[in-house]
Amino acid sequence: MIWLATLLLVQSPALPGDAASSTRVQDELDLSEGRDRERPDARLDRRLEDLRTAATEQAAEPIAEEIRSMWRQSGGATANLLLARGQEAREAGDLTTASRQFTHLRRLEPDFADAWLASAQIAASQGDWPFALEAVERAIALEPRRFDAYALLGRALEQAEAWPAAQAAYEEALRIYPLMPAARAGLARVERQLSGRAL
Repeated sequence: MIWLATLLLVQSPALPGDAASSTRVQDELDLSEGRDRERPDARLDRRLEDLRTAATEQAAEPIAEEIRSMWRQSGGATANLLLARGQEAREAGDLTTASRQFTHLRRLEPDFADAWLASAQIAASQGDWPFALEAVERAIALEPRRFDAYALLGRALEQAEAWPAAQAAYEEALRIYPLMPAARAGLARVERQLSGRAL
């Protein structure tokens, strides 16, 4: 559509009084093209700020999902395929196949945070909290703004009864995504534990 509007602007004869409207249309085209050229890292920064300032959980959730999608897409076509296969296996209850897919993905793309986070989630679901902790810490090292990784870290630390560390992990998740339901619930659980221990 942009090329068609541009062609019409170039080929249409100018009419009296059309200069202002022509300039306005061209400005709109320039703005649209500028949005299309937004760098992925700039878009991620902008959406993380939108997430931080979202007014309600309902407004925040689609932003959070968009951010997760951007992170998933950062690994390339092969990484996306392995990640999708592992997630399908996990959803089908085949944790062995899912774990194998994610292990292969970690070896292929060791700097892809989603590979480590997916492995951590599988380990957590199997009760392997030491590896879940190791994998989630690796994911955070690769992308320090992974609110989902901090929430999983908080859960792993809860299982280890490391209450102050779990509190810090949940608080970090909430610093990035203040309305994250899982992190808010986790923080409330940990604060109850700490309150009971203080009595």
